[in-house]
Amino acid sequence: MTASAAFRPAFPAGLLAGAPEDSDGGEPLAAYRERGGYDLWQGLPAADAGSLLAKLQAAALAGRGGAQFPAHRKLRAVRDRPGSDKVVVVNGSEHEPGSVKDRMLLARLPHQVLEGALLAAGLVGAGRILVAVNAEAQAALAAIRAAADAWRAAWPAAASACAVEVVPVPDAYLVGEETALLEVLEGREPLPRQRPPYPTEAGLGGRPTLVHNVETLAWLPPVLGAAAGGMAASMLCSLGPEFAHPGVHEVPLGMPLRDLLYGIGGGLRDGAVLQAVQVGGPALAFLGPDRFDLPLDEAALRAAGSGLGCGVVRGFSERDCMIDVLAALMAFFAEASCGQCPECRMETNMCLAILRQVQAGKGSEALLARIPQLFELAEGKGLCGLIAMPQAPLRSGLQLFEGAFAAHLSGAPCPVCRESVTRLAG
Repeated sequence: MTASAAFRPAFPAGLLAGAPEDSDGGEPLAAYRERGGYDLWQGLPAADAGSLLAKLQAAALAGRGGAQFPAHRKLRAVRDRPGSDKVVVVNGSEHEPGSVKDRMLLARLPHQVLEGALLAAGLVGAGRILVAVNAEAQAALAAIRAAADAWRAAWPAAASACAVEVVPVPDAYLVGEETALLEVLEGREPLPRQRPPYPTEAGLGGRPTLVHNVETLAWLPPVLGAAAGGMAASMLCSLGPEFAHPGVHEVPLGMPLRDLLYGIGGGLRDGAVLQAVQVGGPALAFLGPDRFDLPLDEAALRAAGSGLGCGVVRGFSERDCMIDVLAALMAFFAEASCGQCPECRMETNMCLAILRQVQAGKGSEALLARIPQLFELAEGKGLCGLIAMPQAPLRSGLQLFEGAFAAHLSGAPCPVCRESVTRLAG
């Protein structure tokens, strides 16, 4: 896919500027209605659901929570299940480090998210919608609650036919995993479930359940309301605070990564040189400057060990010690591991222990050689994807940051840390 020269945003750019916490309650119902909001949902009973799903498939909308799974396939899977007790869960837990685009949509464009959820419910035949929101995202919670109240007041008959509930969920990384989220919504700890069955077969309370990310659902009104052949040709990216232009930006798919980093992002805030970036989230590979001309495209990035993920973009300069960055990532994964799978607990903790040794100047090449062995032991195991998450960043880090590893292993002063590794150990 290549970036379109005539890029048309799917989201009002002015409402995505700043921080979610700056929201004044989000776009009011009247303003959303003025730009055609809820028109598509109101016409849904008379629409051909099969044609709309085909349109969604043609638009190539992929899940924007990280997995990039085709959105239409989940919708079809729930629609094809028998019964009338189906559920739609809006996954707004957003615990991915650096990601703020979902809470931004909930805080600034709550009616667009809600209409997307209502469209999904209508397409699959669900009579209940649960909007799960990170409990720490107070502006997002307030805005989506107010939007749901306004919708109920405007369409009381529809509200009696489809219940909408906003549920705060704990600020813990594994809550974002769809089966762990269902566990939380059922009042239990966020522990991933054995699959199959999948949520589309037996989800919340054993009912067929569609679990979709906030951004994915917010795309349904512009995609299904567009002319035939319209594509989901952009995505929301959360640029880290190290960039000159941080925050949430709608970015055309297919554009060169360099244009995102230096054009939209404005380069690093302090003017330092980028030595590497991580696109998509902490579970994806680091990319060096020789990869900055890659297109913002899932297939091209996947071939380089990266991916679109959930749209988080972090940049690292030559002033950053990448051993410290990698150790922080491994500490995150070790803490996030729920402990259900022994192989995951062992892998994440052992990788962290090895990097701590390297940080302290007590590492060795033999110790680093154990990392691929840990990955082999974890291959094909684990109830969820967390067991594989340390692999891409650590594999790429060992290759890209060879000089930093050599400095820390040698016992000589680390040129970035600016102090000897022996003093660092003490």
